Amino acid sequence: MFRKRYVILGAWVACFLVGYFTWKIFHTGTLFLGKQAEDGTLEDLDFTVYVGDYLITPQDIEWEYNFYLKQLNAAPSAEGGTGQAKAPEKPVFELYNKIMADLIERKLLYQFIASDQKFNINEPSRFTHCLEQWTSTVREQGDLFGHEKTRNQLKSMLCEKDILHQYLKERIAGQIVLMEPEMKEYYLTHKSEFHEPTRVRIRQIVLASEAEAKKARARVNIHNFESIAREVSISPEAKEGGLLGPFAKSDMPSVFEVAFEMTPGEIQGILKSTYGFHIIMLDRKYPKADLSFEAAKGRIQEILKKKRQDEEYKKWVEMALNTIPIKSSRAL
Repeated sequence: MFRKRYVILGAWVACFLVGYFTWKIFHTGTLFLGKQAEDGTLEDLDFTVYVGDYLITPQDIEWEYNFYLKQLNAAPSAEGGTGQAKAPEKPVFELYNKIMADLIERKLLYQFIASDQKFNINEPSRFTHCLEQWTSTVREQGDLFGHEKTRNQLKSMLCEKDILHQYLKERIAGQIVLMEPEMKEYYLTHKSEFHEPTRVRIRQIVLASEAEAKKARARVNIHNFESIAREVSISPEAKEGGLLGPFAKSDMPSVFEVAFEMTPGEIQGILKSTYGFHIIMLDRKYPKADLSFEAAKGRIQEILKKKRQDEEYKKWVEMALNTIPIKSSRAL
């Protein structure tokens, strides 16, 4: 349930606001609320925007704004349960701006997609995922969707975002081809970025109580560590003799950082974590090393593909802006 809730929250930050800033510059020359947004009032938000044939009203923005705050308030806290954060007494104008930006961009791109004959937006299977997400969200958070209008607003938002994601994957990201010379050139000019940090491989014994850990610690040594791990450890890697890694410092909880100061064969414990009580033995230490092109190739592909996607996305927004008119009651 929490994962589904985070998917919805993540959708708000996933859409980069290129369309908003492009529209702002070409159609108004200013921010919607200006630099004094912190001094604004609700009256500053009382204007409408036509994106092609679709009218965005203050009520549309207010609904998405309130929905976002309720989702944020319902998200689980680090200590468990829900955060139950107090709702802001005054409108958060920066958030209003971002929500309006997302809404304008979403309506703009969704209408543009509908005109692409190579992408059949009317194919029923394209809406399977978003409708499943919509159904589960309404079921889990029924108190937020007591009215048909709010349910329809949620459905539109989720399905539009999902269709945009599909289009990006198929018609933009799917068209990107990276050539070997391009990747090699990037590797040579950014070689210092591609290295493997110091890593360690350990064996560990994890027990549920400190008393059990003390008994195991009294028995264990470099020669029998593996067999005792198989015998008493409750961790998943017990069947492998407690073998864990290799991993870098940033890959694991801080309780394992002591391993980077140990020598092979050295045993440390008892160390407490949220998983139990640990006894660890350093098996091997791997020094920092530069990555070859082949080893770095996967990471280079991710970097270059993301860069190309951003470039193509901006072109896509510009094409949509040149195709679909946007008019605001605030336009200068």
